[in-house]
Amino acid sequence: MKQHTPKRNNLSISACQLKWIGLITMLIDHVGLILFPQFWFLDIIGRISFPIFAFTTAVGFMYTRNVPRYGLRLFACAVISEPFFDLALFGTPFYLGRQNVLFTLALGVLMLYLWLCFDNLVFQCLSLLMVLLAAEMFRVDYSSMGLLMILFFYCFYNENLKRDLTVAAVNVLLMGRSQMFAVLALIPIHLYQGEKGRDMKVVFYLFYPLHLVILAVIRLIIVQ
Repeated sequence: MKQHTPKRNNLSISACQLKWIGLITMLIDHVGLILFPQFWFLDIIGRISFPIFAFTTAVGFMYTRNVPRYGLRLFACAVISEPFFDLALFGTPFYLGRQNVLFTLALGVLMLYLWLCFDNLVFQCLSLLMVLLAAEMFRVDYSSMGLLMILFFYCFYNENLKRDLTVAAVNVLLMGRSQMFAVLALIPIHLYQGEKGRDMKVVFYLFYPLHLVILAVIRLIIVQ
């Protein structure tokens, strides 16, 4: 697997701290979307979350000892979370119009795995196209644009300028509107130096479905 060296900055935050920033901004986003849609600034804050998750997924792919298990763990959590995601956001336990972000991250791991499986650029591009089309077909959160962010974070991990420009281009030029504020996520990402921090893997995997359960219950109470 391609080797990467940690970046060095004067200030630093660990991967654990970076994930907490992603989780908190995601929670703010979902609270605003479900409970306070009139507060537009909550949506802007929430734009910070996905690029952080895309980045930490790319980093997780680079350092995991077992890529298939890493991808399957994300996929299993996505399946478990989906009914609660649908209830919280759409008021029904089964909604095919949009799938939760963990499916996007799982597809991102598959995309990077296939990318490394082939030495031929043509086959690499074909495998990339296949996964991008799957993201669009199954309507995962952030669609193929989310996968492009994961790819750019991986390919340009040690090249800050290329990484920032490509990720910014996806958010500003290809997605636009409030998503342009996602470039703010590059600030904490720049502070990451390669330190793992505390191992809170279980907490991070539990946070996603649990916060959706709570929001789904609150939504049901409000509606009733």
